[in-house]
Amino acid sequence: MSIRSAFGATRAFLICALFLVIAWSSGPSAQDRRLLDANGYVRDDAYPRPLVPAADQKYLKIDGLKMKEVMKEVVAISLKSRDDGNKYWGRIAGSKYEAMVHDWAEAKFKKYGLQDIHRQPFKMSTQWFPTDWDYTFTAGGKSYTFKSTNPSLDSPPTPPGGLDLDVVWVGTGTAADFAGRDVKGKAVLIHSIPAPGSMGHSAAYERAMARAAERGAAAIGVVYGISDNFAIWQGLGGQGEGGPGRQRPITTPGFFMGFKDGKVIRDLIGAGEPVKLKMKLTVEMREGLTSSNVWGTLPGMTDENIIILAHQDGYYEAALDNASGQSVMMTLLDYFSQVPKEQRRRSITFVATASHHQGSPGTKWMHDNRDTVLAKTALMINCEHVSVSDTKYWNGVLRKANVVAPRRWWIHGSERLFDTVLKSYGTFGVGLIADMDPNASGDMGVVAKDVPSIQIIRSPVTKHTDDDKPEWVPAAGLEAVARSYARIIDEVNKLDRKDLVPVVRTSTQPASR
Repeated sequence: MSIRSAFGATRAFLICALFLVIAWSSGPSAQDRRLLDANGYVRDDAYPRPLVPAADQKYLKIDGLKMKEVMKEVVAISLKSRDDGNKYWGRIAGSKYEAMVHDWAEAKFKKYGLQDIHRQPFKMSTQWFPTDWDYTFTAGGKSYTFKSTNPSLDSPPTPPGGLDLDVVWVGTGTAADFAGRDVKGKAVLIHSIPAPGSMGHSAAYERAMARAAERGAAAIGVVYGISDNFAIWQGLGGQGEGGPGRQRPITTPGFFMGFKDGKVIRDLIGAGEPVKLKMKLTVEMREGLTSSNVWGTLPGMTDENIIILAHQDGYYEAALDNASGQSVMMTLLDYFSQVPKEQRRRSITFVATASHHQGSPGTKWMHDNRDTVLAKTALMINCEHVSVSDTKYWNGVLRKANVVAPRRWWIHGSERLFDTVLKSYGTFGVGLIADMDPNASGDMGVVAKDVPSIQIIRSPVTKHTDDDKPEWVPAAGLEAVARSYARIIDEVNKLDRKDLVPVVRTSTQPASR
């Protein structure tokens, strides 16, 4: 090869490499979007389904697309809350919109002819309801207000005239980020990384919010996420705040805002612009509110039962959290109502549970009364945010996948129960995080060890946000969970209760698993 040819080849290689670097640094290419709908969500027909053995094909009558329609009935109640003009909207615990879900669940139970249909009311403690708020940033003679900004849950109101504060950016809020910074009397802005979402985010486990309060910040703001612009309902407390056994409420006024909006303020500060914040928040503390469990029983041939739970309240549309769980519960009701009673060994008790986001009094009551209420319970199943599109962060973009995100999972019971549950999940393609959670969470957390129990649950970046929409909830995931639970119920009904409870081992007995 001549020197000129070698030079030309090298030049061509360098040009190609340069184009690759530019393409990579500017984010992923999205030239072909055929797996997405017009709004950028994964199409329901784009999710792969597993091949199901002939012996289990009777469960294929459970249809995910029909389940999504049931889910949307619950979401419609949230949308009414929004359309009625509420800024703090959704199926908020204790509100008339949560009570509308009670009506909906009771109507479903009556439609299917359940027995012992009743509501079990719980008096709620004084409830925090924000009625109006405004957060206006100013810099360089310009004003900035952002739709994604919400007060933090349980934030105290501001004085009637509001607060005027200097804004300080402290990165992710570690001790190193606060080193040498004077935040006393100022509005601190913290960047929080979802891990995987609002259930675990870096400002909580790094104690960033607590650190700001301890150093005298007059207001604490959290920029949520590393892409997109989610408006979120979240408190300033949370995982890791105060450390184990040292949970302390943070009483500083607070707010959350989306990543793209927070980046605007971050970049202004980075450019050397002093930024100020004018914030006003009005709050009502409402007394005398109630929430209810809604009960109904599909009778079987014995006095034993299986209990199916799904909580009713939620923020914004709350499609995943928890209209998805309500859909699974009602689908199981529809499925087993078509099975002749003589083929149902045990009754199935359906419970739409009360006020999950305010302490789950419905399942706490079950725990407190377990010796009577759960005396004949062979299995408890919790249906709670069960199906969501998987995602991957890629160069600042949250990319969706045509697979259902793997779930955290919990089983409390015998080896035979473990085998039955995991085989059912495998049969219908319910993906799991490989290691089981150390404890049950969500609405079943307090009651999970009182009886044999199971759940799967996913808490993604969209949980509690204004993007918790039906488009995030794959029909494939809904049907896989409902089919699995239906098979589990059938298999459990072949076993005696003594065969379902966990083995109590002495310290010298080896585990069989």
